[in-house]
Amino acid sequence: MGNSLSDGLTDAVRRFQWFYTCHVRVPHELVEHSALSLTEMRVLFAVMHGGACTAADISRTLGLDTGYLSRMLTQFERSGLIERRPCSGDARSTQVSLTAAGETGLSAASAHVRDDVSTTLDAMTPGERAQLIASMGYVQRLLSPPADAPQVRLRGPRPGDFGWIVEREAQLAPGGTHTQRERETRTAMVVADYLTAPDPLRNGCWIAEQDGVSVGASLLVDGSAGSARLAALFVEPGVRRSSIARRLIKACVAFATESGYGRVVCATDLNPVSVAPFLRPFGFEELSNQGEWEKHLKEPRAF
Repeated sequence: MGNSLSDGLTDAVRRFQWFYTCHVRVPHELVEHSALSLTEMRVLFAVMHGGACTAADISRTLGLDTGYLSRMLTQFERSGLIERRPCSGDARSTQVSLTAAGETGLSAASAHVRDDVSTTLDAMTPGERAQLIASMGYVQRLLSPPADAPQVRLRGPRPGDFGWIVEREAQLAPGGTHTQRERETRTAMVVADYLTAPDPLRNGCWIAEQDGVSVGASLLVDGSAGSARLAALFVEPGVRRSSIARRLIKACVAFATESGYGRVVCATDLNPVSVAPFLRPFGFEELSNQGEWEKHLKEPRAF
């Protein structure tokens, strides 16, 4: 028997699945306009999106029995919808791709669905479209199996990023509502210091972006006595947190070094129990009884 939290999450996912199916109706509409079954349409779409893929790739993607899939692909080949060629370097495998007839048939079957989706999106404001794209990215990332080599890049802040940083710092803070509100207040003050700094070039902010979706951030602000303060650092659940956290810290340390800071400090309100494994490899040391981590750089320059 599952616990109440797990049961509640399962019910929420099932409600979303039903809402999405009723709202979009893409698979059912495609079948209505085609002689193919829903599973056959899924396989053809997998071939289209996968490019030159193998039957094993399709089987893993769709969770289909290999024997059942093989018979279906044979029928598609006889109908002229796909073609199969031996894989270069592996004679035991074949690559599957759509023929011109297959592409034409699939495009014709799905054209009206694209029109329906476009009509729905046209009724949204630009802000609503951006929110929808980001939300779909989160859902896809959290429900997808871990990628072997996720495409992650660091970029500078854009309008709206600082509000997102405050929001996620609060929501990801360990503890209850009181702790989260304290974290929200602290982060909002840090962002205010960052945005109103007399010398903005002494501060740095990095957003980790994976496949166009923001998945982490770090914020470095001018401290006191020639020090820089790593004032915010988080990585979203569902991604390879350790590698992204290391990249964010590395960016902070490199920026602080180039800016002539003498050291970088990190306060305990960043939850040092979880960040400690990432700080130590960069030479950070915990200051006993002071609630801080620090890394000494070079002697600060005079400004």
